[in-house]
Amino acid sequence: MNTTGRKKKGKGVRILTVVIVAVVALFAIRFWQVSRKETFASIRSVQEAEGKPVEVAEALTGDLEVWTTLAGTVEGSFQYTIVSMNTIRVIEVAKREGEWVEPGDVIIRLEKTAPNPMLHSYNRSRAVYDNALSDAKRMRNLFEEGAISKQALDKAELALEVAKTDLINATESTNLVASHAGVITSVQVEEGEMAEARCPLAWVARTDSVKIVFEAGSLQAMALALGQKAIWHSRGTGKSGEGVISKLDLAADPKSHLLRGEALFPNPNKTLIPGLLVSFRVRTGERYGVVKVPIGCLMESPDGISVYVVEQGEGGKAFARMRDVETALRTSDEVEIVAGLKSGELVVRFGQTRLFDGDPVKVIGGGGRM
Repeated sequence: MNTTGRKKKGKGVRILTVVIVAVVALFAIRFWQVSRKETFASIRSVQEAEGKPVEVAEALTGDLEVWTTLAGTVEGSFQYTIVSMNTIRVIEVAKREGEWVEPGDVIIRLEKTAPNPMLHSYNRSRAVYDNALSDAKRMRNLFEEGAISKQALDKAELALEVAKTDLINATESTNLVASHAGVITSVQVEEGEMAEARCPLAWVARTDSVKIVFEAGSLQAMALALGQKAIWHSRGTGKSGEGVISKLDLAADPKSHLLRGEALFPNPNKTLIPGLLVSFRVRTGERYGVVKVPIGCLMESPDGISVYVVEQGEGGKAFARMRDVETALRTSDEVEIVAGLKSGELVVRFGQTRLFDGDPVKVIGGGGRM
């Protein structure tokens, strides 16, 4: 019996404890609700008396520039490749990377014996030329003596010209020469290797000025135009250079949908090396002496674009007035205002989402205080 009484007594104590805890919780919730309402009422009363806190920015007159970043490969402003028309062994690389060449300078020499009779053979062409030259000289002497006709002489002279042309072609096929002045920027073969037909064996370029060949996506391409200012800059060296957009294709590539173009840069110190991948910026838009505000001031909706302008009211109070505006050029952080706002006016930058037209405001930061 004593055990049963103790169990009933313990159960009653637990129930009483739960009831007390529940009552205390109810009082705490009620107190929190009352204090919250009083706090909200206090905030509303303060804002009604002093105004809703906002941060503002001053509409200023200034300049705007929009820059687009691109990347491309450096090439000489004028460059060309040295190629062999035949697959022949290389017997000498006469010029090396970094050397200057003039038109006619031999860059690579190939074997003079062609690998098959269908290709130019220097030795065969030399023999044919020497034989044609001897025949022409003999025919000239005979013509002077009146032993042959003019027609026979002309035939011999024509055979000599054909042989001479063949010899020149054979020579050019074994002595690969520079067609224009420039710097050897790359040599792809070594002595003893086979020069593959129609494959680049060396590159020659003018590097006192270079071009950066790039491809631009749709949004970038629509902003690009010939003559736009371009700037490259190296963070590692601090060096930079200024150029222009010099070429834009008339149509984008049908497969990649990218537009190919070129930017031309002076390169007097040879800093930009052909073959390098370089990023650069292009000025795709500029405005001078325009009214501008931070882009965060704008409120955009299907009905248009507006801002809250802080105006001085009676009794020294400030009020927020919604005003429609028209915009034009935009950068990443500023926008040009072409109508609806004057330079010097204060525009709400932070806090506008809590405002209604005509609300009193208190400027707590930004371009001015009231």
